[in-house]
Amino acid sequence: MGTVSITRGFYENIQEAASHIVDVLSGILKVNTIFVATNNGVTNVIIEAFNREEELIAKGSELPFEASYCSLVLRDKGSSLIITDTCEHPLTKSMDVTSGLGNRFFVGIPIMRRSGETFGTICLMDNPDYVISETDMKTLQAMAVFLGYVVDLEDTLQVQEQKLNDSEQLQEQLQAEKERAESEAMTKTQMLSLMSHEIRNPLNGILGLTDLMRTPDMSDEQTEYVNMIETSGNILLSLLNNMMSFNNVNDAGKTVVHDDPFDLVATIENTVYLYAGLALSKNIELGLNLDLNVSQVFVGDEIKIGQLLAHVIQYAIDSTRTGSVLITATVDGGDAEDEGILQLQVKYTGRMLSSDNKLRAINNLDGNISTQKLVGTNLGLAVSQNLAILMNGRIQVHGMGDKETEFEICLPLRRHWELPQLANIQHRLKGKKVLLAKDPDILQGASSLMRRWEMDVHMTSVTTEAYDWIQDGFKPDVAVVDMGLLEGGAVDFVHKLKRLVTDSPVIVLIPYGMHIDPHEAEVFDAVLTKPVKQADLLNALSIIVY
Repeated sequence: MGTVSITRGFYENIQEAASHIVDVLSGILKVNTIFVATNNGVTNVIIEAFNREEELIAKGSELPFEASYCSLVLRDKGSSLIITDTCEHPLTKSMDVTSGLGNRFFVGIPIMRRSGETFGTICLMDNPDYVISETDMKTLQAMAVFLGYVVDLEDTLQVQEQKLNDSEQLQEQLQAEKERAESEAMTKTQMLSLMSHEIRNPLNGILGLTDLMRTPDMSDEQTEYVNMIETSGNILLSLLNNMMSFNNVNDAGKTVVHDDPFDLVATIENTVYLYAGLALSKNIELGLNLDLNVSQVFVGDEIKIGQLLAHVIQYAIDSTRTGSVLITATVDGGDAEDEGILQLQVKYTGRMLSSDNKLRAINNLDGNISTQKLVGTNLGLAVSQNLAILMNGRIQVHGMGDKETEFEICLPLRRHWELPQLANIQHRLKGKKVLLAKDPDILQGASSLMRRWEMDVHMTSVTTEAYDWIQDGFKPDVAVVDMGLLEGGAVDFVHKLKRLVTDSPVIVLIPYGMHIDPHEAEVFDAVLTKPVKQADLLNALSIIVY
């Protein structure tokens, strides 16, 4: 019996896949150099490279693994590496390769296999003034995950090829599997081609326009609007994910749940912010309290979690005429445990709509909401319930008296890794003294975040109490002031605080859509919009607190 060869309908080999990914990235990113490298622990080999203007990296070049930047990326498995200037960074300034390349901006993303082993890296290189966006980082990470899947597929096909040579019977069985796999791979190729034409172009247009619109003299309001445009552009990424989901529909027609690394905090925050304008138009207070660490990366289906939460928030806002909608989130299990349960609560001021009263009765009977009943009352909630079931989770509704209702969402998640850069910032903020001046409301996000980072938070809603603390010797490293502060007035309080503690920076929290007088804003060191995003607060503190 002769050797049977499997013809690949997706990619002929890893080299072709790497070439396709580099080609796609070169159209999305305006960076000078993009390359894909593989290694065996001894030698680092460039299997594909693109240079826009200056040739920094050549395809086929080799270096001892420890002498390459890629070894730094793979030092901690699963961690991305960003170096703004290789000649200044302690990890790279003394390396021989730095002497040859000079001062460069470098980004490296590990290519991980399902087994947890590393295959290589996807890297970018440019001049030190190059700035990479969060969207570009997510694109790189997605491409790294995709290439890892291709590597696993290549190994799987090699195993199948070996089995085909074992016996005639096995050969017939695998022949049928081969034809089915080729048909599915061809469909994926067509979808990827459609993605390249129909998604990449508008995505480049929207996200590129936001970069062109950003200028140093932009006001905070204009910056917020540009950020919203950028968020809308990111919504197009959900279309891309829907297209990719089409490639993972099984024979029963059910959507396959992805298990990919993602930023849980950003997913929840971005979903909530999509409804900030709607809440403002209805004069509803939208609150967000996350008992989560922004540096922790989880494994799960980011798009489906965002869709599930979005439908519930929409229902809560629609059901609230006056009052507030509060979203809270925790992950049960200690930080050292790999598995955890994400618990999302969406509590709003108002009773369930009259057509949904029967759902509460169903919930009391068996502890679960009937999906069929939900479909008959609210399609958005039905979609959320189906998504929760797909992810092995559940949704329950609790009536909290006559004035409040709470949705409880429970989803299993797996911890992946912790971002070392953010963890280092949090460690640097540990023990720093904070004066937090705000009126009591549902928004305890800022105080809980800073306490989670082990900062020494002194919170008050009475300005005279804050003055007494300062006169008694309390010297804050930073002051966080809510513009909604009623007693004493927030602006007057900041002016007097600056006189009492001359070197204390001030962060001001403003409601979404609020306008600030430019002359008043001059005394503020940072202005953040409520609900406060963890990354925004962490970045502001890392810049102004020494």
